[in-house]
This record gives sequence, structure tokens and C-alpha cells, in this order.
Amino acid sequence: MGEFVRSLRATWPRLLLRFTLVFVVSSVAWWILAPYYATTLAALGHALRPLLEAAPATVYSVEGAKVWTVRFIAEPGAARASGFKAELWRGYANYNLSLFAALILSTPGWSWRQRIKFLAVGLALLSLAEFAFFLVTVEYTQLRPLPGRFGVFVPPGFSQPRQIVVTWTYYFFQIMGRGLFPLLLYYAVLGIAWRPPTKQEPEQGELTAARHHAVE
Repeated sequence: MGEFVRSLRATWPRLLLRFTLVFVVSSVAWWILAPYYATTLAALGHALRPLLEAAPATVYSVEGAKVWTVRFIAEPGAARASGFKAELWRGYANYNLSLFAALILSTPGWSWRQRIKFLAVGLALLSLAEFAFFLVTVEYTQLRPLPGRFGVFVPPGFSQPRQIVVTWTYYFFQIMGRGLFPLLLYYAVLGIAWRPPTKQEPEQGELTAARHHAVE
């Protein structure tokens, strides 16, 4: 890590310029790709709907880079089920992938092979974290009290302990998703890539010379 700090001190103006350029380019790329990412999340949500949704006839939809769900829940005292719309994912508010890409591609002292390897692994892990957040949001939006025609009511499957656990998990992802996930992952990459070199075993010739000098 000391080698990284020394390299950073020597090259920080160029590093800052490179980081800014890469972040801008990757953010534009994310702006283009976010709707496709949202479509993928909605498709996975459709596939897992029997496991995720307590309300029957739940519908997932994509609007731009946002994933929405409409759940039809029978309100107590009502003759028929009412539809309730909830946002599950907002792509344009998420720049974790862009931030991590900018950090990896602007770090000095790495080969392109290292950069590509770290970038691929990091983006895969961040994508898994994003999908986990999507699943938690699905559960979180099912446990919130809903406004109905006869007052506020709780959806089916509601329990207070379950709501507490899911709510804490939801806000954990909310906080960590505001740039902390990629920063922690980047720090872990630095810890792996900038390990101090291991001590080399002395060569056989050096051992022989040392023994000869000791005998003399």
C-alpha cells in the first residue's frame, strides 16, 4: 500500500484528470445502458414472482430506467382488489458501476490485464449487490401499510418483526449504495494488488559464498 501512496502523490493531477474523464464517459454509457439493466431486473422479477410476491396477479413494468410493480390487494371491507403501484429500482440515480470503473481505470501502476480483471470481478459483485437490493425492495414494498378507501391497512403476510428486519436491510442497501459499496470494493482491490513483495529465497550461489565466507 505504501507503493500505491507514493505513486498517488507523484501522479495525482494526471490521476484526477483521468478519473474525471473516465467517470464522465462511463456515466454516459450507464445512462444509455440503464434501461436495459432495468429490463433485465424486471425479467428476473417476473421469473421469481411466485417466490417473491404474496399478492396474486402482480405486474412488473419498466419506464425508462425505472422498474415498477403493480399489486392487486383486496382491502378489508372492499368488494374487489385495488391496484397499488410501487417503485422497485431507479437506474439513473445509481452510479456505483461508473464510480468503480473510473477508480479502477484511473489507478496508476497497473497493467491493462490487471485493470480488466479487477473491473470484471468488481462489476459482477456490484451487479449482484444491486440485484440483492432489488429483491429486498420487492419485500420492503410489500410490508408497508397502504392507504385504502376505508383507511390505512396492512398487506397480506405482514408481521412487525419481519417488517423491522426487512426495513433495516433495505436502508442498509440504501446507504451503502450511495457510493460506499464501490469504495469498499476498491479498497479491497488495492489491498490485493498492492501487497508487499515476499522475500526472495537466496540463490544457491549466494548460500555457497556465505558458507565459504563463514569458514574463512
